[in-house]
Amino acid sequence: MICASAKFHRFEVLRLVLLVGLTSIFLFGFRLGELPLLDRDEPRFAEASREMLHSGDWIIPRLNGRDRFDKPPLIYWAQAFFLRTLGESAAAVRWPSALAAALTAVVIALWGRRIAGYRVGLWSAVLFATNPQVFAHAHLAVADMLMVLCVTLASWLGWEWLISPSVRLRRSTLFLGFFFFLALGFLAKGPIAWMAVIPLIWTARAEKSQGLPTYLDPTSFRTWILGGLLTLTLIGLWGVPALLQSEGAYFRVGIGKHVVERSVGILEGHGGKGLLGYLAGLPFYGFTLLIGFLPWSPQLVRSLYRHSPWRTQQSVDTYLLTGIASVFLIFTLIRTKLPHYVLPAFPWIALWLGKTLVANGISDRYFRRRALPTLVLLTSLAAFGFSNASPLLPVPLLAEACAPWIHSQTHLATFDFEEPSVIWYFRKPSSPWVNHLKNEADLFRFINQPGSRVCILPFSPVVERLETANPRLRRIEAQGFNLANGRRIRLIALVQPD
Repeated sequence: MICASAKFHRFEVLRLVLLVGLTSIFLFGFRLGELPLLDRDEPRFAEASREMLHSGDWIIPRLNGRDRFDKPPLIYWAQAFFLRTLGESAAAVRWPSALAAALTAVVIALWGRRIAGYRVGLWSAVLFATNPQVFAHAHLAVADMLMVLCVTLASWLGWEWLISPSVRLRRSTLFLGFFFFLALGFLAKGPIAWMAVIPLIWTARAEKSQGLPTYLDPTSFRTWILGGLLTLTLIGLWGVPALLQSEGAYFRVGIGKHVVERSVGILEGHGGKGLLGYLAGLPFYGFTLLIGFLPWSPQLVRSLYRHSPWRTQQSVDTYLLTGIASVFLIFTLIRTKLPHYVLPAFPWIALWLGKTLVANGISDRYFRRRALPTLVLLTSLAAFGFSNASPLLPVPLLAEACAPWIHSQTHLATFDFEEPSVIWYFRKPSSPWVNHLKNEADLFRFINQPGSRVCILPFSPVVERLETANPRLRRIEAQGFNLANGRRIRLIALVQPD
């Protein structure tokens, strides 16, 4: 009987992994490269990964030949691997996000099964995978989903560490795994990944009176010193060479600008100005959650209202709700605000809501009636929406039309238009860097030099003056929507052949 039971449990786990994993990979990978890279973040990550692959420098990312210290290197390493494996395409640089999202769904399913059984695991994974916020970022070539995967893995291992008996090998393994994924999460997107620490410490202290195992006690200061040293050592394998090569600039920009300045100031216009703007932005993540977690957010609101989660007596609820609250509180208080900042909380939300709904007798039919139409809607968006949106993006259209006149010796420039998609779509890996021209004198000087040249600029009277001064120029046009500033644009490429 024991052997039969063990076989059943292994089969159940395998079935859960295959069901969630294959469905998630299909959902997130379907037509992944149909939509061109969207300005500005996707082309920045993609081009930096391509330049890393061709330069062979795996320490310092570069964009258009200049050091890029905005993010740690894990996303560039992952994208460079897929660029080498699949070739240079939008799909290649998006696969790390799609696979990370699918793996996160699998982790949620396994963790939910450990907490409260197969149904909780399955439906929690469905709650995570079938919402617009996760679907969107699983299709973007950015660092967020890799970070979410690391936070979720660290959180699960932290929970197992918290509840495990005092068996040295098991607790040591969980301890090492927890801090390993904290380090990997940092390499994905910086110290935001360390928020996985908060629910572990809070719950451990709350449960201290019940007598936690003493070996590697998560309430012990000595344990956290040891774990912190381990995390910093793992990060230091890349971080120390990066700091030495950049003479400290990686820290000043990556932490000083993109962590500290985002917290106390408004970066790139993402936040309300002044005290009134800050106060008006405090409910921001509540509104974005209502939209981003559809179709499940109405049930989330009802569950929070009806079941008084702050009075829970179960440690797993304390653990999950503490993680959720810490993410929303921290990002509500900081000044720079973007909807995806709270993505690390989505796995915790899915687990808590899935567990709560199943415990309160919600049937499988309820889940299916909402999940299946959502799956159809999201896959239809990938099938038809992405292809229909592609003609609206002018840079890839213009690059395709210019392709016959561009080769590895072509000099490229932009004037009054500096979107990074130009670098990704126009530049060949061995060609000169893209030159961003500052004034009309530089523009005339560039275009009148000998050799193959292409200059990309919005339509303006200067285009006709250039054509009058240089009759050899060929004009190529594309019109569309510039997502970076939300405006339509008529984009011109002035081509001077060899």
